[in-house]
Amino acid sequence: MVVSGPQAPAAQQPLVSVSFAQILGIGFLICIVISWPSIKSVWLDGNFGDTDDAMRMVQVRDWLAGQAWHDLRAMRLDPPGGVLMHWSRVVDLPVAALLRIFGLFAEPQAAERLARIVFPLILQGLLLWGVGLCGQLLAGAFGAMVAVFLTVVSGMSVGQFIPGRIDHHAPQIVLLALMTFACLRGLDPQRPRMAALAGVCAALSLAIAIENLPFIIVLMAIFPLAYAAQGRSMRAALGWMGVGWGVSLLVFYALFQTPALWFVSACDAISAVHLRGGLAGAVSMLALATFDRWRAPGLRGRVIATALLGIIAALPLWFDRQCYLDPFNAVDPLVRELWLANVREAQSVKSFLADHPEGFGMGVMPWALGALAIAAAAWSERGLARTRYLALLALTLAGCATALYMLRSISSVTPLALLGGVWAVTRAQQACGRRELLAAAVLIPTLAPFTFFGWAMVLPLEERPLEQKQEKSLASCMASAAYPALRSLPQGVFLALPDLGPFILALTGHSVLAGPYHRNNQGNRRMYEIFLERPEAAREMMRAAGLRYVALCDWSNTAAHLIRRAPEGFAAALASEAPPAWLRPIRLETPVKVYEVAEAP
Repeated sequence: MVVSGPQAPAAQQPLVSVSFAQILGIGFLICIVISWPSIKSVWLDGNFGDTDDAMRMVQVRDWLAGQAWHDLRAMRLDPPGGVLMHWSRVVDLPVAALLRIFGLFAEPQAAERLARIVFPLILQGLLLWGVGLCGQLLAGAFGAMVAVFLTVVSGMSVGQFIPGRIDHHAPQIVLLALMTFACLRGLDPQRPRMAALAGVCAALSLAIAIENLPFIIVLMAIFPLAYAAQGRSMRAALGWMGVGWGVSLLVFYALFQTPALWFVSACDAISAVHLRGGLAGAVSMLALATFDRWRAPGLRGRVIATALLGIIAALPLWFDRQCYLDPFNAVDPLVRELWLANVREAQSVKSFLADHPEGFGMGVMPWALGALAIAAAAWSERGLARTRYLALLALTLAGCATALYMLRSISSVTPLALLGGVWAVTRAQQACGRRELLAAAVLIPTLAPFTFFGWAMVLPLEERPLEQKQEKSLASCMASAAYPALRSLPQGVFLALPDLGPFILALTGHSVLAGPYHRNNQGNRRMYEIFLERPEAAREMMRAAGLRYVALCDWSNTAAHLIRRAPEGFAAALASEAPPAWLRPIRLETPVKVYEVAEAP
């Protein structure tokens, strides 16, 4: 990396007559319009975005009701012991704060709904701010406008940031955008302290969850590599990065990890594994900065020192490589096969496209083209601009690789990849010069390939009537209106497939055996074993587990894989016209079909 030379003069930038604040305001208003149906759905019906949002509300309620700060057990999931969740209190804090604020003038139900509307809207604004800052840094005021526009039309407002979503995915995307801005800004020798902010954002992100870990690992390499290439001018940024990352990692670890687990290793959430790897990186960066102050080596000496300390920093990652390669290695094999392998967002892009080839345009092309545009920018730019695009390319490629492995990562890498679109559009406008008509004519064609909607017009999704019917049926079972009827039943534990569990927990006082969470190995495995067992044996297993009810939704479709696996099992019997006689149907005004286990004669 080479950090020298000025960026393109402001005179070469397309003229923009609105301020950065106005750009953000217009973008946010568009987001409000796009989000309006979801806002109404949450306010009028109390609907959650998905299972994680319902479970997050359960966790926040339990904490506000007196559960200890470090006690993250979901007690009504696989009772009586409950399940220690892999989430942290980082996201609980703002949600709980909003609940308290709105609770000052609204009833509890209204306060909750307001919190579930306002929290994702705040995050939408923060995301626009983060990508707008990146666009402004890379391409001036026009770049900020393009970055905000591309983010709005990338589908983010109908994805992780829709009102009703209060899980950790949206905060992680926001932190990634801010981390990227701080990193790119910190590569300027005149702004080295911004590197510390990048480290703080990375540590806070890791304290929430590990999904940004690939980006964080790349971030740890960017400043040492920039130092190896540039030398003394990058020493301050390298030191600030080490301090910001190392100190904040220790602080957040102490705040959000229970002392009883400080020295316990876990792959699926921040633990001793990530602490020792992160601290090794921080110490190595500080040692490298100290070495430069002491010896002031030339290029060869910097490369050797960086390589040696890089190897030392990478040793914890090597020794714990199984955790980094497969964070879900502790998931029970049966649960992995029947649940995790069938979760859409956990599938690889290859698996998704095998079933939905028409999704290539909307699902892959915007971020793939963005990555190519960033590579082109890194090739054609010079000086500090090239260094920044090289760093952005490294971060984006880490996200692309993760997205190929797990579909969910597309929503994380897309805001970064779209910055390649910012460069492409800005360059196209610069090429038009003062020919305003030509500039207007090429604007939409250069924007469209980087947008979700542009590809939707060219390659619309294939109509799948049966799949759409199934999704509509499942959506009715996940609506909040489906569960008040269950509150009239005597308290009990439900047997249901994982996706119904969080809604039963959030919207009733009942408990559930299974939920879509990889730490619930015992409850999820027992649930599958019951459904696969023959009906009479399943009855005995249910009694032994203290299960009182069975809840079903669109059963012949949602349990199709269980029925195929065990044609004579309990799941197949439930799909027949004559379910086992020991199940008593309970007639309720709800799309969820409920049975009660009859007492033994």
